[in-house]
Amino acid sequence: MAVTVMNEQDCLTVYDQLVEILNQLQFAWVSQQVFEVISAGKTVEEMVSGRKSPDLKLTYYTPQEQLLLLIHAIKKAVVHAVDLELEIARHLSEEVMTSDLQPEIQFTSSFEKKTQDLKFPVELATHRQKEAETLLKLLLKLEKEVQKDVN
Repeated sequence: MAVTVMNEQDCLTVYDQLVEILNQLQFAWVSQQVFEVISAGKTVEEMVSGRKSPDLKLTYYTPQEQLLLLIHAIKKAVVHAVDLELEIARHLSEEVMTSDLQPEIQFTSSFEKKTQDLKFPVELATHRQKEAETLLKLLLKLEKEVQKDVN
């Protein structure tokens, strides 16, 4: 069985493809936040001979690290958000059974004087959770492939 190893170019290609998918699905804010983190670089400690304390040095993220940051952000923004949505839907559904409340949350803009109702049907949230679980499996598999090369 051949072992798949993602080189730097593979990681950059997958990163770009994921960013494009996020943009198409109106999740550009996720890729933008990751881009800002990557642009800022990371601080690493570097020991200098003759000194007791390390120097701090700013370095760039490797393509593998960049892809791992994006994968982590997708898990947080998409997969974990669905878990939160399902929990809200379940809670609101339980409240409906014991009161006259509707399973929805209403947002009112103080500037525009507009009201927006967000409904949380459990069935829809459950369906999205199944899709999120599939996405999570794919992300974990991709993460594992990237980490093979990093380790």
